[in-house]
Amino acid sequence: MQRDNTVSVFGLGRVGSALAAALLRNGYEVVGVDVDSEKIRRIMAGERVFPLEPGVDEAFRRALDEGRFTATSDGKYGSSISRFKVLTVPVPLVLKTPELKNIRDAAEAIAGGMQHGDVVIVESSVPPGTTRNVVSQILTEKTGLQPEQDYYIGYSPERIYEGRAIADIEENYPKVVSGYGPKSLEVISEFYGRFVKKGVIRMSSLEAAELEKLAEGLYRDINIALANELALFAQRLNVDFWEVRHAANSQPYSNIHKPGAGVGGNCIPVYPYYVLYTANRLGYQFRLVEVARQINERMPLVVVSNFVELFIMNKKPLRNVAILGLAFRGDVDDDRLSPAYDIIDRLRMLNVNVKVHDPYVKKPSRSDVQVTDDLAEAMAKVDGVLIVTDHTVYKDLDYEKISRLSGSDPIVYDARGILYGKPKIYVIGTGYKGP
Repeated sequence: MQRDNTVSVFGLGRVGSALAAALLRNGYEVVGVDVDSEKIRRIMAGERVFPLEPGVDEAFRRALDEGRFTATSDGKYGSSISRFKVLTVPVPLVLKTPELKNIRDAAEAIAGGMQHGDVVIVESSVPPGTTRNVVSQILTEKTGLQPEQDYYIGYSPERIYEGRAIADIEENYPKVVSGYGPKSLEVISEFYGRFVKKGVIRMSSLEAAELEKLAEGLYRDINIALANELALFAQRLNVDFWEVRHAANSQPYSNIHKPGAGVGGNCIPVYPYYVLYTANRLGYQFRLVEVARQINERMPLVVVSNFVELFIMNKKPLRNVAILGLAFRGDVDDDRLSPAYDIIDRLRMLNVNVKVHDPYVKKPSRSDVQVTDDLAEAMAKVDGVLIVTDHTVYKDLDYEKISRLSGSDPIVYDARGILYGKPKIYVIGTGYKGP
């Protein structure tokens, strides 16, 4: 590999793998770095590792054959053979506090292979100040090299939607970029400008770019919280929220989101805590973000309460339930922080036997939860059906089909509104009456 044209991508998760594929498709040589040695083995063997992300596995296999791609668990080696180093490692929450260990470990590995003139870019979503005060500081301390003088460093947030990641990188969105100083900004802008068709948006500081990414997530979280509160309020009024939403959104300045069973994934429910972490350190109380999180985090409890209330109203026993959907959103296999887990736990606390169906999640992130992709198996002999995820395959369901699969007359509660308007199905946000 030619070092000046080689990019090492640290973290081959959903973000890093798509970025690596996009780079390969646009002529770069790439080193994928990941701590998961089994994933590395499978990638190097040409196996299908990312089936729900179109183009990723294909780009990897083609570049392996061409000698332009390799994957390794040795971060120092990956850094040593590449001029460009991009961090896409996850930043998990521990007790609702961002844990920066992965970022620190990646920075130290990069430092082990750094050379004069190298370029380091952080794409991971991080608390504002992380690129400057954590990554750059580690690189300087470990190498003695100075930012802007000896190496270039910047922050450029990932902006992808699972299932279309490569298209988002290459075609759909402009790339937000920032640099430690003007030299870093220029180098990083030129780097992304080679393959991002919508061009770049240059930010004035690292912290501005870091906050921009989090602001996108806060917007979603707060608006989902509003939709959840409006849906529950409409339900109390015995008013149809979905009718209200449709009419309200006919006004071009109104964009009321959809309510649901909660907010999952590794982005929207996480970013608010990155902001709150930084706000607390600055002595600033971000009340709106705190309240939105409280609303969205209690939705699994609200959904279970509504579901149980329907059995009480209809004087039916609640013993066996089919949960439809374990992924945090429709048509993906990602179950990280899915509200379905909280719903399962709450139903189990009521001594309800729970069966889970999901057409995409093959290996749940919790070992105590089993999942099937056989809808008939999941629904057999259940008293109730609870739709938690808006998978497209569920949109074809109606009460007749559900009743036939279950062999009974079950209570069906749709916590995502995908079966709205179909008879005999209770939908979140619609006022319902007893028998």
